[in-house]
Amino acid sequence: MSTRYQLHFEELLAEFDQYILEHPDFARDIPHDAQIVFVDQQQPDFSHWSVQAFGNPSPSDDIPDRSVIFIEIGELIPRRSRLSLFSTPKIDTGQHKTRP
Repeated sequence: MSTRYQLHFEELLAEFDQYILEHPDFARDIPHDAQIVFVDQQQPDFSHWSVQAFGNPSPSDDIPDRSVIFIEIGELIPRRSRLSLFSTPKIDTGQHKTRP
């Protein structure tokens, strides 16, 4: 089960990184070395796992007293392709080829 949660965490982290690139003011007060904990309102089991896994600084952490920041996720909007297609697919059926 935690593998599924780890994949969801990685997806949220990638989306969060993109969000920060698009909204730099949002991250202004977040310390650079902060521990990020995602709380997903749509997935309470994941949120519980996330808080347990990342909500407390680890005793083996190389940065003492690391800040822990909780990010509440409201909703993930479905991804859309960024491709711009200029034509419809052309399927080669082999019927237009000349024969010897």
